[in-house]
Amino acid sequence: MSESRALGDGAAVSASGIVRGNIRGTSRPRYLTVAEVIRKMIYSHELEPGERIPSEHELMDRFDIARGTARHAIKLLAEEGLLKQAHGRGTFVSSPDITHAVGDFPFSFAQSLAQQGKKFTTHLACSKVEVPPPAMQVALDISPGYKALYLERVRVVEDVPLLAQESWVSLVECPGVERSDFERDALFDCIERCSGRRAKSSVMTYSARSAGPKYAAILGCDESTALLVLEQVMSLDDGRPASWDRTWLRPGQTVTGTTRR
Repeated sequence: MSESRALGDGAAVSASGIVRGNIRGTSRPRYLTVAEVIRKMIYSHELEPGERIPSEHELMDRFDIARGTARHAIKLLAEEGLLKQAHGRGTFVSSPDITHAVGDFPFSFAQSLAQQGKKFTTHLACSKVEVPPPAMQVALDISPGYKALYLERVRVVEDVPLLAQESWVSLVECPGVERSDFERDALFDCIERCSGRRAKSSVMTYSARSAGPKYAAILGCDESTALLVLEQVMSLDDGRPASWDRTWLRPGQTVTGTTRR
């Protein structure tokens, strides 16, 4: 760490991790200001993964804030995946626990977790067959009035919900897929078995969205937390679209990819 780091709002942190200054005079909730100070240091690499941040008591003293304010700021950053608390040791800048490598082929979160040695369970929250919305009819290239399978699943690792997934699966291309056990079998495996074809390609879209009440409750974060959201339309080896998926990732995960020319 450098000898002294400016934090903005009249505050600085010394080489020993002590924050000096105060944040009075701002109209923002004080926990948001404290969180933003620490967040900027992480984003600018002034605080590196594995580095300890000032303790609650240090934050209270140097920012002139209540303990609840310090805890709220730390909790917010932990929910964003930027901090990790170690009982009896303090709070540290976290490194992504899980990295999903997206290549040229259809992407399976179940396969990604398994390859990283992560033992996970799948909870099936919803499974129903119905006529999909018009946008899904277009994505799956099915005629109006035809039904599709809708799924909602949550992937859990060490009792922590990491992924929330919504899926529409074409029953035209995958007859009988609705009878599969989606808590035991990967969706891609079910699609290939029922369609009799291989999953060949996909088109993926990445975006950042606020969790909102539904996914905040599922993934255990604040409603305003920005989550990485991946949408994927997967096609079979004959070019026919078989499924559309949207995956909400709990903070603390990354997605990597390789581009070719």
